[in-house]
Amino acid sequence: MDMKKGIVAGVLIAALASPSLAIAEPTPSPSPTSTVIRTPIEQYKYDREVYLNEVKARDIAIRQINTAFKSAIERATQDYKSAIATARTPDQKVLANSARKNAITAAISQRDAAIAALGDEPTPPVEPAKSTRFKAPKEQTKGKNR
Repeated sequence: MDMKKGIVAGVLIAALASPSLAIAEPTPSPSPTSTVIRTPIEQYKYDREVYLNEVKARDIAIRQINTAFKSAIERATQDYKSAIATARTPDQKVLANSARKNAITAAISQRDAAIAALGDEPTPPVEPAKSTRFKAPKEQTKGKNR
């Protein structure tokens, strides 16, 4: 065990004393980021394009959610109709009706949860304020008045 400590100490001293560690290498300068500088109107147009894409994506997702909801409601209605057709007692009819109501409630909660998972609607970009340009007063020429 003392031999291992001696070897570790020797390697540590050799590593600290080596000249490669003593030479400081210059730190690399940060590379310029790919930030695009845009005028306010160009930035607005870019933000508007992003906004419209987000709105389209959200609309597509909501359509898919509503399609799944509609199919769940149709399935619950179909199951109810088949259960009522085979029901012989009032208890069986009540059971079929409650099963239909439960299926509809579950479909509504799933649809609401899916829409909530989409998050808030995207906010439209704010159009930049139009700059007011002031006209410099015209200089009057001296001498001739026409």
